Amino acid sequence: MSTPFKLDGTIDEAAAERMVDRLAQYGMGIFVLGTTGETASIPVAQRDRLVAVAVRTAGERVPVYAGIGDNCLADSFATAASFHRLGVSAVVARLPGFYTLNAAEMQAYFEILVREIAGPVLIYNIPATTHMSIPPDLAEQLSTLPRVVGFKDSENVAGRPEELARRFAGRTDFSLFMGVAALSTRALRLGFHGLVPSSGNLAPALWRDLHAAARAGDWAKVDALQQRVDAVAQVFQRQRSLAQSLAALKAALEFLGLCTPVVLPPLQTLSPGERAVVHRELAPLALS
Repeated sequence: MSTPFKLDGTIDEAAAERMVDRLAQYGMGIFVLGTTGETASIPVAQRDRLVAVAVRTAGERVPVYAGIGDNCLADSFATAASFHRLGVSAVVARLPGFYTLNAAEMQAYFEILVREIAGPVLIYNIPATTHMSIPPDLAEQLSTLPRVVGFKDSENVAGRPEELARRFAGRTDFSLFMGVAALSTRALRLGFHGLVPSSGNLAPALWRDLHAAARAGDWAKVDALQQRVDAVAQVFQRQRSLAQSLAALKAALEFLGLCTPVVLPPLQTLSPGERAVVHRELAPLALS
């Protein structure tokens, strides 16, 4: 979920309630404080407030996941404990992004992290921000740790989805999530358990229908819906960096009346002219 901000940069709790409720109405689980949620830019004190809003608004309808990614391990411990007290279904842990680690160092990091966390943990591979890739062998080793319940992979490398599916798709005790929205149909065909698409902020009905069609084995419908969600994603991702695409996503959410277009530094809010282009491209897609 994208994080809504007021013009002064603080979290817009009323907008967050609207966004969580909208996603929950379509049966979509809530993942706050991930990459799309600008977690690295949000003050620690405000993160608890967002998680509390998400848990309260979601109620018992859908699970709520919350990112704990910090470069300081002690802060990750404290954040995880706080989020579990607030009632999240699981915390989502990525690698720290300051030092480059080898596989053995990654394993040691996650082993320390998981040992100190009392509740469920989902491991998150996101090389676009950490500049490191968690190898499939290591992902499988981490899946055996107590309280590690799933793996979200956001790495678009040839053969990687197939390798992860070979290791995890048949497991009933562990969830495998695809974080590259363009690979969603492929992932579901391989047996991935779920998807984490940033365009779900804009088109929850389409993503609900895509997932339902996959569960029903209607792959022709899945392929058609993949084309539609790809078109939605292109509105904010086309020829943009990750940082720029998140600002464009905010402009799209503004068009739908869900929140302001504000993003936090180092991201830059789009200019009125740039936002108008996003609005114009999104309008024909008739999203509600």
